[in-house]
This record gives sequence, structure tokens and C-alpha cells, in this order.
Amino acid sequence: MKKLQKLMALLLTIVMAGSVFIGCTKTQDDPSAEKDVHNNENVGQEQSKQISKEDFKGELKVAVPPGDYVDFIEKNMIPGFNQEYPNVKVTVMDDKEIDTKIAAGDVPDVYAGTFGFMPAKYAKLGKLVNYEQFEDYQKLFDRMNEHYVIKNFNKLYYVPYNAVTQLMIYNKALFKEAGLDPENPPETFEEFLEAAKRIDELPNREDGSEVRGTVLWNEALNWGGWYWTMLTQNYYNMNGGQYQLMNEYGTDVVFDKPEAKMAEFFEFMTKAQAYAPADMSKNFFSRNIGMWLQFGYGWKANLKEAAGQPMEIGKDVEVAPLPVVNKGDTSWSTLDGRSLMIFKSNPEKEKAAWAFVKFLMRDDKNLEACKVLGQLPTLKSLESDPYFQSEETKPFVEQLKHAIPNEPFAELDQVANAIQQVYVETVIGKKISAQEAVEEAAKLAREKLKTQ
Repeated sequence: MKKLQKLMALLLTIVMAGSVFIGCTKTQDDPSAEKDVHNNENVGQEQSKQISKEDFKGELKVAVPPGDYVDFIEKNMIPGFNQEYPNVKVTVMDDKEIDTKIAAGDVPDVYAGTFGFMPAKYAKLGKLVNYEQFEDYQKLFDRMNEHYVIKNFNKLYYVPYNAVTQLMIYNKALFKEAGLDPENPPETFEEFLEAAKRIDELPNREDGSEVRGTVLWNEALNWGGWYWTMLTQNYYNMNGGQYQLMNEYGTDVVFDKPEAKMAEFFEFMTKAQAYAPADMSKNFFSRNIGMWLQFGYGWKANLKEAAGQPMEIGKDVEVAPLPVVNKGDTSWSTLDGRSLMIFKSNPEKEKAAWAFVKFLMRDDKNLEACKVLGQLPTLKSLESDPYFQSEETKPFVEQLKHAIPNEPFAELDQVANAIQQVYVETVIGKKISAQEAVEEAAKLAREKLKTQ
């Protein structure tokens, strides 16, 4: 009897030890553990007791665009993160004049900057953490759509937080009033200009406000090279998506090649400007603009603030592919979005910053961000989510297949600034011809490249 009691006690000890071992092997970095923690409250509470994260201590500063991003991170993300990491204090700063702030020592630990040149720029300056230094980095990057992941200097310096691209949006009521078919929007650049002309000829409204064929965000031309992403889709469609601004190594510009069609781009934009106001003081949502070629998915929220009452896609407005040279051509657009970068500090802060990035990239948290901020998914698991298959969202998701990523060169900002400088001279000022504009822009860009 005593032997049996001893055997039973031994078996019970083995079972209890095995239970403890199994419970402790499920860590935060296990994707299934993350899913349980966030999709099942009871399981999450049990696991939070088993997983200690109190070794994450200190303060994190997160830089994001002003407005909705600041509110979202503060109200929707930080409280949940602090429930798991109670000893990490997270504060949010907006990214206005971010370079000035960084130069003054106000460096963020995590920065939701733009795609393309920004990670390359800060990586070249030696300021960014290579995500490959984290042992579990591959688990996150395996969940990303590879279309959004581009290495800079053969290293991974950013996590694509979300994506966005453009389509053309147009006012169906103004189409009808101008004798145009709202079910057949213009497909080519030539048709676009004809439609813009007819809408632009409509009489002023009762309050005296003008009706314009289109609109362009001209005041943003002086806000930095990022604005090129709001123009470049028309350049891509001039050359069939075959040319960007720089060569594949980022050592020289190629937009001055005749086959790149930059002169044709300048000519089209000059003609379009004739049917547009000088700036965006009266934007598309005023209901007095016929078409807008820069309607990114993130602008969807502004439909609610339209003059009079909210606009509805399908009823008041519709979206369509951007115009091309010939009917049947592929309509290209720009792939833009937000990239999560970790700035170098010390091992403890970098480890906490990595934990925060992984928190933002959890399926449920990332889906929430896309919904609130009006962005598109970069996680493969979210691409088929019902939210992105809705009538007003699906066209943008489908357009992502023909969205060209921004060039991943630190120098792109300066090259784009050179083009925008000349853009003012030719498209708005009409001081020089389109071909002269191409030559001047190429000269300015090459001078800037020499100084880099």
C-alpha cells in the first residue's frame, strides 16, 4: 500500500511539472499565444499571469503624423500596450519638422514615417536599428506581404505598418450637369481633359462659387519631396510604369530620357491646371470640383465632411482608375504608406520599442488601425478580411497590384524637390516649356546628387 501511495505521488508530481513546463513555453513571440491573448479574454488573463514582462522598463517616444494618428496611438494603442507592459511609459509626438527635432536631440524611439526614401535616409545616417538584430524578427516579416518589404543597404530598417494608393474620384452630379455619362468616366488623359473642360464651363453656383473641372494640391509643392507621391502616378501612366525618377542604384536620374515621358507629364499637368483653382482652399469635398486625380484611400474619411451633407461612394461620387495614354493600358498608381522605424538608443529601449512595434502589428490591432486611419493592409492575413472586400474599399485593394513602391533611396527627397521646384515654373507659372523644365530639373537633381 505504501509503495502504491509513493507511486501515485510520483506520478502526480510528474504531471504537475509537465503542466508548468507547457504553460511556460508559450511566450508573447509565439503567434498562437498572441492570438489567444487578444481574441479570448479569459485565455489572455491566464497567460498574462504566466508571462512576466516586467523586465521591460523605461520610456518610449513614438512619432506619428499629427491629428488622427496621434489620437489613435494615444487612445487606442498605448492603454492596451501598458496592460501588458506596465513599466514602459509611452508618449506620442507629432512628426512636424521631424528633422529639426532630431537634430535638436528630440529623437523618437519609434517613428511611423513614410515609405521609400525615409528609411533609406535615416539608415544612411546610421540612426536606425536593423530589425534583423532581433532573434524573432523573421516571425513578423513572414506575415508581411513581400510587395511592401524592400531592403535598404541589404538590411531591414522598417516594418510596413499600412499601405495606401490612389484612384480618381469624380462628382456624379457635376458629370450629369455637364452632359457626361457618370457611369463611363474618362479612361485616357485626353478624355480627362475634355471632361474637365466641360465641367469647368458650368455656371457658378447660387452663392457665386466657381465650378472647376479638377483640383491639385499646389500649396503642398513647398512641403517637401513627399508630395511627389501625390503627382507621380500621372508620370507613371505616361510611361506605362516603366520609369521612375532614378536608376536602380540611386546614383543618377533617368526621368530626362525621352522614353520616360516627363515632358509629356508636364504638358498634361499644365493643361489640367487650366481647369483647376490655384490651390486646395476649395477642395473636392466642396462639391464644386469635377474630378480629383489624387484621391488616396486615406481621404475616405473626408467624405463625411463634404459640404451640405456627407458624400457617398456610388451615390454622390465614384472612384475609377487613373487615366492612361491609350484605352486598355494598365493604370498605375503610387504605393505609399507608413513604415515603422526604430531609432538607435540602447539595448533596453530598443527591446521595448520592438515589443511596441510587434504590438502594433498584431492582426487585431493592425486591422483596427486600418479601419480608424483609413489605410490598407500589409499583413497577408488581413487581405481577405471582409472589411477590405466592401464596395468602397475593394477597388483600392485591387489597385495595390498595380501600385509602384516609392524609390528606396535617401536622395529621392532632393530629386523630387528639384522636380517640384521646376513644376512651379512650368505648370503653374508657365515661364518655361515642358522640355526646358525636364532639362532644368535634371540639372538641379544631378547637382543635388553630387552633394550627397
